[in-house]
Amino acid sequence: MDFPKNNIHQFRNSFNEVYTLIGSSETLPDNLPNVRVCRFCGKNENEVYFKKIAHACPELLGQNNLVIYDECDSCNEKFSKYESHLSKFFLPYLSVVGVKGKKKIPDFQSRKDNEDENTRTSLKYTDDGKIILYLNSLDDYKVDVENKTMSIRFRNPAIKPIYVYKALLKIALSFLPQCKVQKYQLLFDWLQNENTEIVFFSTLFITKLTRKKFGKPSVQLYEANKIFTDKDFHPELTLVVNFANIVAQIYLPLSESFDYPKSDGKSPILELYPAFIYNVDSEKHKGSDRPITVNYRFESIDLHSERSSIRDEVINFTFESGSFNISKSN
Repeated sequence: MDFPKNNIHQFRNSFNEVYTLIGSSETLPDNLPNVRVCRFCGKNENEVYFKKIAHACPELLGQNNLVIYDECDSCNEKFSKYESHLSKFFLPYLSVVGVKGKKKIPDFQSRKDNEDENTRTSLKYTDDGKIILYLNSLDDYKVDVENKTMSIRFRNPAIKPIYVYKALLKIALSFLPQCKVQKYQLLFDWLQNENTEIVFFSTLFITKLTRKKFGKPSVQLYEANKIFTDKDFHPELTLVVNFANIVAQIYLPLSESFDYPKSDGKSPILELYPAFIYNVDSEKHKGSDRPITVNYRFESIDLHSERSSIRDEVINFTFESGSFNISKSN
C-alpha cells in the first residue's frame, strides 16, 4: 500500500501528546529468564545457543551495558551485517566526537574516488587523546584559524541504506516490551525475511547537536496513543537513539493489526522528537529573562534503497588549539 508524501511536523510541542514511552535504556529488563526464547526467531535454548552477549544497543554507538537475554547467537550473527552498515554510516561522527566503541575510538578512513589516493581522508586518536587528521585533498576541508572553526568532508564507504534502517529497527525491537511482541510480530518477520511484505517509513531524521555530546548511547521507544485524525494518521511506533552528538529518529513499519481501511485517503504525519532541548545551555541562560533562541536543524535521509550507495558527510566543528601543515603539492 502506498501512502501520499509524508507530512512532517517540526517540534510543534505535539510529540508528547501523541506518543507514550514504552521502552528505554532506563527500563530495559536486566533479569535472566528461567527459559530463554529468542524474541527474533522464536527458538528456545534447546534449539539454539545463547552463549554470546547480545547488546540491545550495539557498542559501535558507544560502550554500554544495555544487554538483552532473549537474542540467540544465530540471530546475533545475522544482524551483525546490518550493524556493520550502521557503523559505516555514522563513522565520521563516532570518530570526530571520540566515541569509544567495544574496544577503542574507531579510526576513520574514507573511500578512494576513482582509485585516486588524493581523495583519501583519515582520522585517528593518539594514546594521549589527540586527533590526527590526514587530508590529502584541499577541496575536502576549510580551516579558519582565527575563529577556530573547521569544515571537513568525509567520503563515507559504500553502504546499503536498507541495512542501516534494519539495524535501527533491530535496536527498536530489542526494547519492545515482551507483552507487545506478538502485536508487532510482522516487524520481527520482516527483519528476518526480506520477502515479507510490509509498509514502512524509510526516512531517518538526524539532529546534530552543537552544545552537547552523549557520554553513552541511550534509546527511547514510543508508541502512539492516538493513531487517526480526520485527515491523517500517526505511525504506531517511533525510535529515538542518542549517541555521540547525534539524535537519530526513525518510524517503524506498520503492524499487521493496523487499520488499513480506516487509513484510506489519509496521509501519515511524522512527528519529530523535540531534540532541540539538548542544545539549550541551561547555565548560560539561568536567571535570564531573555527568550532562549535554539539553533535546531535536522537532516532527513531516505533509507529505502537496497542498492549500495555512497554518501559524503560534511562536518563543521570548533577546536581550541592545533597545528596545521597546509600546503599544496605541485
